[in-house]
Amino acid sequence: MKQVLMVLLLAAGWGCTTAVPVVKEALKCDAPPSLLAACGEPTAVKQGITFGELIAVSAQDRASFQECALRHRSLVQALAGCNESIEKFNAEVREINARNRQ
Repeated sequence: MKQVLMVLLLAAGWGCTTAVPVVKEALKCDAPPSLLAACGEPTAVKQGITFGELIAVSAQDRASFQECALRHRSLVQALAGCNESIEKFNAEVREINARNRQ
């Protein structure tokens, strides 16, 4: 009986002296390179262009700008979602660290 009591006391004492590491908070969001691509420059309009060529250049620029706007919206949404997740994670980490300090 004394041996069982001694083992239990040793086990309890060992558990109380274990140091709990401080958990680090997350630092940043990384966006995929495809969303970070720069928008293209408008097409240069050469001298003596025909009306048909002007329409084609205009359509090309419009498509390029629409693609850029879509990439920008996707980037904003991705970063907002990432930052929201990181803030939630960091709040949980702060709560755990505060409990561990007690």
